[in-house]
Amino acid sequence: MARVRAKVASERGQTIVEFALMAPVIFLLLFGIIDFGMALNHRITLEHAVREGARFAAVTTDCAAIQQRTAERAGTIISQDEVTVSYHEPDGADITTAATAGDEVRVSAPFEWEFPLMSALEAIIDVHVGPIDSEVWGSAVLERAVTDAGGCSPPP
Repeated sequence: MARVRAKVASERGQTIVEFALMAPVIFLLLFGIIDFGMALNHRITLEHAVREGARFAAVTTDCAAIQQRTAERAGTIISQDEVTVSYHEPDGADITTAATAGDEVRVSAPFEWEFPLMSALEAIIDVHVGPIDSEVWGSAVLERAVTDAGGCSPPP
């Protein structure tokens, strides 16, 4: 019996040491999952907003209203100035003068994500996760003619 007690007493600190060794990996995985989930949520919200903006653009010609509707649907993810509206022929060629019913309208916005939780871990663990920079767009078929199909884009 004394031998069993001596063996248990000698292994008491082992669990703490094992946790200390595995904690950085566990936190890296946990923060990575949370950060990626937040990025995916923002991306899906933005995709929905530009699709909604494209659908609205199919029935209206007011560029500012299209940009405003898209930005409202995106919440705080983008501003109205970041939304681009462009018109295209069915074969994909850009239209800069007048578009007719049946042509395509495309609404796009930039998507940027910096991974804030993973950035906080950079000070503790030597790991770097770069930002995501991409463009999200949605398109719809025009239901009416647009006389000024030059589109509208953010100021340079």
